[in-house]
Amino acid sequence: TKVVDTKGDRVDAPPFKRVYAGVGVPADSGEMHSVLIGENGKVYITGNNNKGQLCLGDRGNHVDYFHEVPRISNAVAAAVGLEFTLILLENGDVYGCGTNEVGEIGQGQDTVFSPKPMQIEKLSGVDEISTGLSFAIFLDKDKSRVWGTGSNLYWQQCADTSGIPFQSVREIKIEGGGDIISIATSRESSYFLFDDGKARSCGRNDEGQLGNGDFINSESQKNPIVNVNVREDIKRIGSGPSSQSVFFITDEDVYASGRNDRYQLGINNIGSRQSPVKVNFVCRVSIDNISSSGLHTVAMGYYIGNCDVSRNTQLNIGDGAP
Repeated sequence: TKVVDTKGDRVDAPPFKRVYAGVGVPADSGEMHSVLIGENGKVYITGNNNKGQLCLGDRGNHVDYFHEVPRISNAVAAAVGLEFTLILLENGDVYGCGTNEVGEIGQGQDTVFSPKPMQIEKLSGVDEISTGLSFAIFLDKDKSRVWGTGSNLYWQQCADTSGIPFQSVREIKIEGGGDIISIATSRESSYFLFDDGKARSCGRNDEGQLGNGDFINSESQKNPIVNVNVREDIKRIGSGPSSQSVFFITDEDVYASGRNDRYQLGINNIGSRQSPVKVNFVCRVSIDNISSSGLHTVAMGYYIGNCDVSRNTQLNIGDGAP
């Protein structure tokens, strides 16, 4: 496998440690891009580039090979939105490229887009990043502060701004039972996992994707931040920037809520769910990670006990597969 380095030469690809799939609206538009992070800490990117979201310094599409992003090293994570990309470095700094029309890359009102990676100056010491369709949230290394930027049309940043976006980064105040240990986002919703195993959410909820038992968006709630209805301790939360479904992973099970018109919740029937319901697997499983799009879901894990399938496997859910 080859990649294109910063000199424009095709070279052998390094081993990769992280993969971030693209976002397309509609799902079959083809207007998406994807990101790989190598074990060398370098970032490689390909796909649609109409707003400079490939961080390569231009706005031409690059679909032949993955291209190395210049002037970026020691990357540990990335996040992909509709027309923007965020990159987290080992030292906790965050860089972004692509559109900034509603503050997606946190550069203020004077920057409409950037084809080159720009540091988000108000952020430092970041441990985790997550993007929705047109917004992003950030968790610091001390697990004590959450920040957000971009669209807030559905109060997905847990604050009443009358639909006005965050053009630059602002702190998000999340009350809960302790420290926030992880964050996640779906298309227009946000999720916060606390150290007591409970989760809270805010944002769009017309498909039940907040998992709190109703279909009421945060802007219509007395309190925009609601509790997720899962009784077991939650270990991880999985969704995706184009998804209106969400998955809550516990020690023993996986629970899902939200959009389910194509069986993407994996519960053997269709119809959105406003409270998390148990996902059905053919055998007992241990799930490590789940990622979902608007049409389907992919889970990574392994089967436990006797089961006539591969021990380590990728589990596909949705898009017509109950």
